[in-house]
Amino acid sequence: MTISSSPGTSLTSPDWRVIWRDDFDGPEGTPVDHDRWTVITGKPWAAGEESYADDTDHLSLDGRGNLRVTVTHTEEQGYVSGWLETSRADFLPPAGGALRIEARVRTAPGLGLDCAMFAWAERMRSLGDEEPLQGWYKSGELDLFEVVNTAPADVYGVVHSPECHQLPSLGMGTAYTNPGGAPLSDDFHTYSVVWTREPDTLTWYLDGHQYLHLTPADTTPEGWLFDQRAFFGLLVVVGSPGGPILPGEPDPAAFPATMLVDHVTIAETGGAR
Repeated sequence: MTISSSPGTSLTSPDWRVIWRDDFDGPEGTPVDHDRWTVITGKPWAAGEESYADDTDHLSLDGRGNLRVTVTHTEEQGYVSGWLETSRADFLPPAGGALRIEARVRTAPGLGLDCAMFAWAERMRSLGDEEPLQGWYKSGELDLFEVVNTAPADVYGVVHSPECHQLPSLGMGTAYTNPGGAPLSDDFHTYSVVWTREPDTLTWYLDGHQYLHLTPADTTPEGWLFDQRAFFGLLVVVGSPGGPILPGEPDPAAFPATMLVDHVTIAETGGAR
């Protein structure tokens, strides 16, 4: 792993072209845009203690340009959270080019919570009879950010693949501490990843500061699964068993807890037009 930069993939290059964006503008209480987003419900594979709902108690606009992803707790339902994924599942950097995926987020506070944005390969949408874990082994996972509240000032950038064994759950990556040490849930922060293809690289940033750079030389070529069309997801997990560190024990009295998302933007540069 290095923190070196690849030519032509600067976050602020004038060559970036926005290809997908949601600013979450709309009146308070408006549901998410179901044309842009697919909402996951029930108790899917990869969930923690929580189930997921498609309702405005857990996913809604706040009327100030943000999406609210809210975790609740009741004796009857236990923990219920929000999980949404881009309806598009065909995101892939052009050959010789790059994608920049960016989200401005205020993570949810509280022990037991794992706030994350991830990418899975398109194949995870059409597993058929294949067991999800086996599909995940072939898909890989890119965690654009993961904030686990036992270390509330740290953001993790991680990839998961069967060849990666540095972190739990077949992971490789690192943590970066918010300068000054304040919990990331105290304010909005911009989480970005630049994903290039030919050459293949992934580079992570917090508020414009680069903190991780991976290539197939790090994961081994067999472990580099990040050349497939993909979709992106946002969620808050309770008691995640598969995060980079354990999330701690949630306190039911501390809920509801809300992650705010100001925007998600995907831009492209390079490659054949």
